[in-house]
Amino acid sequence: MIQDTLQLTMLSPLPEFLDEKEKPLSLAHRPESLDGQVVGLLPNWRPSAVKILEAVGELLQERYNLKGLMQEQPAREVPSRTGALIDGLGGLLDELAGRVDVVITSTGD
Repeated sequence: MIQDTLQLTMLSPLPEFLDEKEKPLSLAHRPESLDGQVVGLLPNWRPSAVKILEAVGELLQERYNLKGLMQEQPAREVPSRTGALIDGLGGLLDELAGRVDVVITSTGD
């Protein structure tokens, strides 16, 4: 019986950002409940991302006693493979983090 050697190459769909190569990031703290929280909704640059987050926002308002819900404007820049989009949005993201307790983001297509 002849055995052939198979080679399998696996690719990860996750982006590898330059700033994460040197110092891995951990997940942010997650509250036990969204009751009393200010939730920020941050769409990416695809038009349907706004619609997705509008629907999510409506569901959250029905299910939780939110202190506030903030729909942010979508990022207008097209992402690049170098992480430059994140660099350009750094100030916006820092400012948003200061106004909300939780951020939900969406990628639409």
